[in-house]
Amino acid sequence: MISKDDVFTLILNEYKSSQKPVSISKIKRKFKDESITQVLEQLEKEGKIRRVENKGKTTFEPIDSLNVAEELKILRDEIHRMLNLLQKLIESKSFSYKDFDEAYDRIKDSLGYAPLERIRIELGLSKEEFYSKFRKYIEENYDLIAGGDEGFTRKGVTYGIIKRRR
Repeated sequence: MISKDDVFTLILNEYKSSQKPVSISKIKRKFKDESITQVLEQLEKEGKIRRVENKGKTTFEPIDSLNVAEELKILRDEIHRMLNLLQKLIESKSFSYKDFDEAYDRIKDSLGYAPLERIRIELGLSKEEFYSKFRKYIEENYDLIAGGDEGFTRKGVTYGIIKRRR
């Protein structure tokens, strides 16, 4: 006797490849057993397959056992979980003064000048994060030079270029 799982697997694979219900003649050709009709009836009673009759032909198709709404809920929960993990990773990534100095060394030109904007972008921080975190360190260890697109504004002048003090 043939197994219900084998018959169901055949119907499922054929349906996935052709996107059409599987004919009973194709199933009979594959298994060549008289008990195939009983197995098909059992699968139908279990709710795994559906009988489709069209123009005198009998075909079978698998029934989606998973509810689409349930699947969407599972996916939504998984996405939220991943977003929370990403948020924690971003928040936990803290930059030290050493990271700032390394970024400065990569960006500075031959004279030792580096725009603050490029350092900030290199570290991947927002303006608020960058300037609140490194303001005091920059003022103590670097000379501020007027210019640049962003930086510290004093008396209407933007100081957005820095050079390391000797």
